[in-house]
This record gives sequence, C-alpha cells and structure tokens, in this order.
Amino acid sequence: MLNYIILNDIRQNILSLRLQVIFLIMTALFIMGSVAYVFQYRSAAEEYRIYSDKSRNGSAGMAYELIRQPGGNITSEAVEMQNYIFSPPANGFIEDGKSQYIPNTITYNAFNVFGYSISRNSGNPYLILSQDLNWSFIITIILSFAILLLSFDMISGEREMHTLTLVLSNTVSRSVFLAGKYISIILSSFLLVLPGFIISLLILISSGILNINEMVIFEALGFIVAHIVFIGCLAALGIFCSVISRSSNVSLLICLTLWSVFLIFSPNVAVFSAENLFKVKDSESIQSEIKSVQEAINNAAPEGSWSMNGNNPFYPKHELRAKNQTNLMNAEKKIRDNWYIDQFTQYRLASYVTCMSPMSLFGMVSESLTGVGFDRFMKNWNDLHLFQLQFLNWFKESDRKDPKSPHWYNPYEVCSTSLQKVKDEEIPRYEEKLMTISQRITGALPGALLLIIYSVILFVISVALFNRYDVR
Repeated sequence: MLNYIILNDIRQNILSLRLQVIFLIMTALFIMGSVAYVFQYRSAAEEYRIYSDKSRNGSAGMAYELIRQPGGNITSEAVEMQNYIFSPPANGFIEDGKSQYIPNTITYNAFNVFGYSISRNSGNPYLILSQDLNWSFIITIILSFAILLLSFDMISGEREMHTLTLVLSNTVSRSVFLAGKYISIILSSFLLVLPGFIISLLILISSGILNINEMVIFEALGFIVAHIVFIGCLAALGIFCSVISRSSNVSLLICLTLWSVFLIFSPNVAVFSAENLFKVKDSESIQSEIKSVQEAINNAAPEGSWSMNGNNPFYPKHELRAKNQTNLMNAEKKIRDNWYIDQFTQYRLASYVTCMSPMSLFGMVSESLTGVGFDRFMKNWNDLHLFQLQFLNWFKESDRKDPKSPHWYNPYEVCSTSLQKVKDEEIPRYEEKLMTISQRITGALPGALLLIIYSVILFVISVALFNRYDVR
C-alpha cells in the first residue's frame, strides 16, 4: 500500500501544472547559472593570473616605511607587505559561500600577519551581483518554495476535495498514508532538480573549466546528499502546515509565512542579536587604542631610537630603531589579534542563532562540504600564521649566514639585516591547502544532523496530529 501511495502521488505531481512550471523554471536557472559561471570564472581566473604575475615580480605588495635597496635581497623580501588574494574557487557553481562579503585578501610579511580585507580586483563593484545563480541558491530559494507548494495541501487539500475520507476508509493506517505522502514529496522534488544537476555538469565539463577528480565528485555527491536531507526537512514542514489547518488556503499562508521567516527574518535577527548581544569594538576604537599604546612606547624609548643612517648597516642606533619598531608591531599585533578573534567569535555566534532556519543550516552544510566561505577564510588565516613563522625562521637563518649583517631584526625596514641577493625560487611562498574530505564532513555533520532532527520532530508531530485529524 505504501508503494502505491508513493507512486500515485509522484504521478500526480508530475502531471500537475505547478510542478511542470517549476521544473521549467529550475532547469532554465541551472542552464543560465552554469553558462554565466563559465564566463565569470574565466574572467576571475584571468584577473587572478595577472595578479599572481605581478606578485611574483614584486609589484603586488608594499612595505611600510620600507627603505629600498636596489634589486631583491633577503631583508626586502622578508619585510615587504604581501597581499595574498584567494584564487577563485573552481566549485563556485555549487556554492559561493557569500564570497562577496567574506574577506579574500590577507596581508602579511615574515614578522606578522597584519589583517584581512575584501578585494574586488579590477572589476566594477557596482556590477557585483548580490547572489550568483549557483546550485545552492537554486535549492535554497527556488526548490524550498517549490517543496512547500507541493506539500501545503497534501492533507488539507485532499480533505477539501473529500478524497481523504475515501482513502482512509481502506485498510491503511494514517501513519503509513502520511509516510507515503512524505516520501513522494521528497522523490518528486529530487526529480525536479536531477536534470538540472546533470545539464549543469555537462555544460561545465564541456567548457573545460571543470575537471573531474576525486574532490569534484565528493563535492557534487555531497551536495546532492545534503540537498536531499534539506528536502526532507522542508517536506516535513509542508506536511506539518497541512496537518495543523483544515483549509488549504490557511495552510499555504502558514507555509509562506514560515518560508519568509526562515529565509529573511532569521538571518537578520541573527545579525541584530550578534551586534547587540556579542558586541565587538569598532575600528576607530581599535585605532585609538593602538595609537595610545604606540605613543607610550615611543615616549619610553631610549634617545636616538628613530635615528637612521641608510648607508651604514652597523650604525649603532639601528639596533634601538629595530627594537622600537618590533615593540610597536607587537603592541599593535596584540590589540588587533584580540579584535580579530572577537570578530570571528561574533560571526560564529551569529551563525548559531540562524540554526533555527533550515535554509541557513543547509547553507552551512553546503559551505562546509565545498570548503568555501568562512571555513575557507579561517583555514587560510590559520595556515598563514603557521607559514609566517616558517618565513621568519627562513629569514633569520639566512641573515645569520651573512657576516655583513648586524642581525638587528626590524619588521618594517631594510637597514640592519642582510642585503645579500636571493633567488626567487629560494624565497618561501604561501600556497593554499584545500580542506580535506574528512575536515569537510566533520564541519558539515552538525548542520546535517540538525536538519534530520528537525525533520523527525516535524514528521512525528504531524503523525500525532493526523491521527486525531477530522477528515470530514
């Protein structure tokens, strides 16, 4: 009987006009999004290539108060400020991870990781789309709405058409009947997007920007599994709305209200809550703190700490200057690092508030599985701190080998350490390491489990209510 209910409902859904319209819309969006992504990715990849070439030629960074010596040398390479810009993700067609809002540039040298920013490269910032037509967007916005349209009248609609009484007069339990409805919604919704997934992959593969490998297969299959879990949660929500009302119009109104709350209201409440409950100092306050501490350090510095003789590396006052510059950097670093930690904590706390929304949970799962967004930024942020220590060790070891260096380490200036030439291939270069599959699964698991828990709770409540539902 369960199989009959499932197959009959799937057949009715496929023949319904609303599903056919939604299918055409979603397929068109998959095609347009994939084609647009091909051009967008090629443009972003070309911009990144140009930037990388400039970076290798030494024109992408700029040292603070850097006293330049002709040609590349050990110290100039160590103290020059470098901007590491993240390469465009090849899996952006699945999930972009709010890339237009997440910092994608980290500034560092051998002595410190200074901060982060958002780089738009040479693109026109006014042409930045608020949301790309990727898989995640289509599922989160379009499919979630479609699922509710398929499920809002599963019970209340059949009651109004007086078919519910006829069906339940057969030897079928209400729980089995509801389970059949629930599974049919999940399968119908999956059939809606399966052609879109296939067409999108074919477009991307034929364009040459997508190479099939182990990670791509994992990302695609992982996203499809996550979207099925998401479908299950939304289907349970739709059936719940249908069971608690006796009119399909009321059920539709409840569905649309909850969809709006989860999609729009919940994220904004999260931001408002984070800003007011988990406050973080503004940049002006941080700059004021830094200025105050630096003034105190300069006032306490020995006389001659700012003396300079660019032609004499062994000029005695260079040692005082190097110590003073190091103290200034460490003082600023301590304040900024604490500020950055507070910002990261605030972001995570805000994301926890959005856990009430299935859409937000699905977004978290999708970002974790694809290794983009905040997770990608944090991995690079932590990895760059480790690399910076390795870079500093390389610099100090290279400097110690130079007898013409006084070995007074200045984090900003080329005046009291080695001026020996260095080959480009000898200089440590940071390279991004992608998150491993196990790391991605670990990051996605909590959100996926919450979606499953929501689904189970909603379905169990729906069964309990339906067992007492008046079908007349």
